[in-house]
Amino acid sequence: MKTKSPRDELARRLAERDELVVEVLELEGRLERAKRRLDEVSAEIGSSGHIE
Repeated sequence: MKTKSPRDELARRLAERDELVVEVLELEGRLERAKRRLDEVSAEIGSSGHIE
């Protein structure tokens, strides 16, 4: 069985880190959109005069 060189291992870890950074940025974007939508829906509920 061939072991990975330190350089290969570093390259793999850097690639994984880059993928995780992209995933976090995508999730942050989704969270911001969801927060805005929640605010919109809450405002609509508040303006309709309904209290639950």
